[in-house]
Amino acid sequence: MRCLRQLLTIGCVVVALGTVPRCAVAQLPWWGWGQAGSPTNTWDPELVADYLLTGHTPHPAVVRIVAPERTGTSLGSGVLVDANRSQGLVLTNWHVVRDSRSAVLVQFADGFQSAGTVIRWDEAWDLAAVVIWKPEATPVAVAAEAPALGEQLTIAGYGRGSYREQTGACTDYLSPGTGYPKEFVELVAKARQGDSGGPIFNERRELAGVLFGQNDGRTIGSCSTRVRAFLAAAGSQGFTPTPIAEFSNARAIDRGLGEADATTRLASASTDASVQRVMHVPAPSGFVAQLAPPPMPQPPPPADPKAELMQLLNPLTNGPALLSAAGGLALVVLGLKTVFGGRRRE
Repeated sequence: MRCLRQLLTIGCVVVALGTVPRCAVAQLPWWGWGQAGSPTNTWDPELVADYLLTGHTPHPAVVRIVAPERTGTSLGSGVLVDANRSQGLVLTNWHVVRDSRSAVLVQFADGFQSAGTVIRWDEAWDLAAVVIWKPEATPVAVAAEAPALGEQLTIAGYGRGSYREQTGACTDYLSPGTGYPKEFVELVAKARQGDSGGPIFNERRELAGVLFGQNDGRTIGSCSTRVRAFLAAAGSQGFTPTPIAEFSNARAIDRGLGEADATTRLASASTDASVQRVMHVPAPSGFVAQLAPPPMPQPPPPADPKAELMQLLNPLTNGPALLSAAGGLALVVLGLKTVFGGRRRE
């Protein structure tokens, strides 16, 4: 009975294999190895690009934003745009930090990380300003003008894993909604999940915008003019880099450096000795008042005893005082006479 069941099972398998429909790949013997069909065209390298090394060196001012939420963690990117003696200011997207339940974590490529506090946001333009402890990185300067159509722009961010940059041409300007100006810059580049809030660099590596999102291989973000307005609302004018010293054999006065006009430069360069070069620069009046010592009191001039006596005995200017003094003197004389006269009668 057992052998009969095994034979029936084998027979069913053979019949089933005989009824499999044939196709281009199934023409080879089913038991052998054959040449596989053509690779599928639906595979996208972007599906695994977040977890592979891109070979791009991270920009020192581009950061990873980690925002803890109620049911998970929001990952985004950002860029350092300003700093003072103790703090730094980072720009990112509002939707990256919107649902955070605590302070966000800001991480730099050099290993520095700091807790961050969201101090201002703009929902329409999806911008948020985060204050952190001052890092070693130098902030990125914000471009003075919006990118021109056709200009090459570069997006940067950390995605879900590694840092990556991608460059494309500026193609259009869009608006976030009715009644808003067209200050969303668009470029041909494909952003990844986790790149939100990262910078859009121009060809001079200035901040031309803040990445918002992408669709069909095109990325958009608030352009530099909108970023400047947002920074001003947050109390920042952005970072102004100190120019590198210029190396030249010519004199600085001949190269026109400084704020003096041409007339002043020519007068200072004249060979006659009529121009006086004052090296001392006076401090503002407020600082002078704080730093200057208080004036020392001056002793009064020596008095003239005779003049003071004549002024004291003048009845025109000191009549009431003279009468009071005479009355007091008479009372004293009367008192003394009474005392000593009474003693003699005893």
